[in-house]
Amino acid sequence: MSMIKFKRIPAMILAVLTAVLMLSACTEIRLAGPMSSKTLLTINDEPCSVAEAIFRLMEVRDYYKADEDDMFWYRAIGDITFDEYIKDSVKDEMLKITASVLMSDEMALYITEEEQNQIISDATEAYTGLSDHYDQAKYGITLDTAIDLYTKQAYYNKVFNKLSENINLEISEADTKVIEVNYVEIPVSVSINEAEDFRKEVKNGTSFQTACERYGWEPVMNRVLMKGMMPESFEYIAYALTDGELSEIVETTECLYVIQCIEDYMISESVANNNQVMSAARKALFDEHYSKFAEGVLLRFNDSAWDEISVPEL
Repeated sequence: MSMIKFKRIPAMILAVLTAVLMLSACTEIRLAGPMSSKTLLTINDEPCSVAEAIFRLMEVRDYYKADEDDMFWYRAIGDITFDEYIKDSVKDEMLKITASVLMSDEMALYITEEEQNQIISDATEAYTGLSDHYDQAKYGITLDTAIDLYTKQAYYNKVFNKLSENINLEISEADTKVIEVNYVEIPVSVSINEAEDFRKEVKNGTSFQTACERYGWEPVMNRVLMKGMMPESFEYIAYALTDGELSEIVETTECLYVIQCIEDYMISESVANNNQVMSAARKALFDEHYSKFAEGVLLRFNDSAWDEISVPEL
């Protein structure tokens, strides 16, 4: 069973990332009253325990700490530290998976006996694995904690998959195709006739680089392209080329282009881009429905219990 994924962030780019707080979908949920110190949140009458959240934080902590030293947690991501980023992400996850239990009931999505058995198996494996590294009794974590968490996650997966089951029909292969091209940017001050002379030289066998040097233009650029990376007029021509084909002159307000297609369909890169685009579209669709659902429910969140949790100290 898949959990909500955390993307590993290379340390070298942490300082330039801008943290985006992931709770915007919940801003319309109404807040109310005090609660038990063992309960992290309730949405209507559906609870999520502090122990469940700590268990998930332990899983995420293990995911990162194998490759990083302890100081990694205190490195900055925008205006917050990495451990705060992890807490924000897990808080968002706890809200969404708890809400998904209620959403699944509205959508008549239920867990089968076979699925429940798999949940118990996965939760038991995770619980046993974490017992080797953490004093789980200190935080009130039991096997039932893991099962409750994994059950919520299963409901989230059901809701997520149901909402996005037709997304494949809305995204075409052409939208996610990745290509490789060489191209040259020709200054707009150059006449179309001169640019056409350059193009003819290349078409007759002169290399891009040699022709560029002779005309005194910028060197040839090589790029692997996905939709949206270049001006629309550039992409319209570039994506219509086949392997080895040279374009006509492409005019934009900034410059002129001559494009040569190196590879008109990069298979593995296109598959990866398709998966990424699909994933983003599915998430956006879930968040849209989640936001609407959130407007009509009652949330209570235990800020004091949450504030006491420190990821590096688990």
